[in-house]
Amino acid sequence: MFRAALRAAPVGVAVWIQVAWFAGVLLSADPMAEARRDWVQYFDTGHRLVSGDLRSVYPRAFDVSYPWVYPPYCIYLTAPLGLLSEGWSYVACVVVQLAAIVAALALLRAALPAPRDEYVAAVGIVVASMPFNTTLMLGQASGFFLLVVAGALWTWKAGHRFPAGVVLALMFAKPNLGVAFPAALLAGRHWRALAGIGAGVVALLAASLPLGLQTWVDYARATHAYFPVIATRTLMWKQLTLYGFWRTVPGVGDAHGKTVLALWLASIAPLAAATLLVWWRRDDAPASRLFGVAILLAIAANVYAQFYDGLLLAVPGLAWYLQRDTYRSRVARGLIGASIALLVVGGHVSLFIVQGGVAWVGPVIAVWLLAECCDLLLTAYEDRRHPVLEGHRPLA
Repeated sequence: MFRAALRAAPVGVAVWIQVAWFAGVLLSADPMAEARRDWVQYFDTGHRLVSGDLRSVYPRAFDVSYPWVYPPYCIYLTAPLGLLSEGWSYVACVVVQLAAIVAALALLRAALPAPRDEYVAAVGIVVASMPFNTTLMLGQASGFFLLVVAGALWTWKAGHRFPAGVVLALMFAKPNLGVAFPAALLAGRHWRALAGIGAGVVALLAASLPLGLQTWVDYARATHAYFPVIATRTLMWKQLTLYGFWRTVPGVGDAHGKTVLALWLASIAPLAAATLLVWWRRDDAPASRLFGVAILLAIAANVYAQFYDGLLLAVPGLAWYLQRDTYRSRVARGLIGASIALLVVGGHVSLFIVQGGVAWVGPVIAVWLLAECCDLLLTAYEDRRHPVLEGHRPLA
């Protein structure tokens, strides 16, 4: 009875957060004004697409709260919202993201064999996390990206490398997150998966041609103009990156921009080296853990990764929880567990209570990444000294 209640507690936390948020929206004097958050960019873009006003999709001045900065091939996804009212668009965004997360968790269940109770407990932690709850509250697209990675991992586990690469190409809906995967695949010499990513990206580019080349010109201009916005107007304490960390360290963040850039590059270099080394040396490692280190690198080493992007951490988090007994290093296993606990609890405290200070999440993810890489490399070293029978290698 006690264990059942303990496992149900995370779901209770999520239900309480969602009920409090949506009740607050419905009971406010102006519900739509209260509800307008990140999903508004999808709503506005959908209506511009349906009306044929493509020239106004990308902002010329970042004087709006939620500007559209996704690549042109993503514009099509907003078309259904162009047929809906503002209120129903919000409902649609929330429902679609919830459905995407449920589908992603189902695919991860198939890709990560584990006892049912173990998986349910792990999913409870995901549901209680801050990224899950904010994704629904804001109508953000993080559920879509989790579904992409989960689908690619499931396809990879089925032995279909080229289709897995095609699925991973969808990560280029956010190019800053997607770029980590081709780099990892290149280091691992997974040529079929790389070809799949290439084919997928070419298909996305071709699909955008009916929108006109001017749309790409507008996208390039808006992207170039958005970098100074990231540096000067983004709330850095909400970032999950090492760049955000250095920008918020007292005495450092206010220094010359080149100082922050140098510190950021120096801190991500070992992370990138460790990740690529693991992919190069550990072709036999569980695919879930290889995908996990790529995700950890994509977030920690990024220039821009918001708090809701942390939903992607569900992949390495589930992989660790469900395979924790296979880790060779107790220190690495303990560090990862402590990092996950800190991210789950601290995420809520930081976003909903403290709302400021140093962006501490980036260094925690970096520790998690290095612990993962060290354990994977240690396993490779020990396996060379004491070869493991092929049938006894982990499959996940």
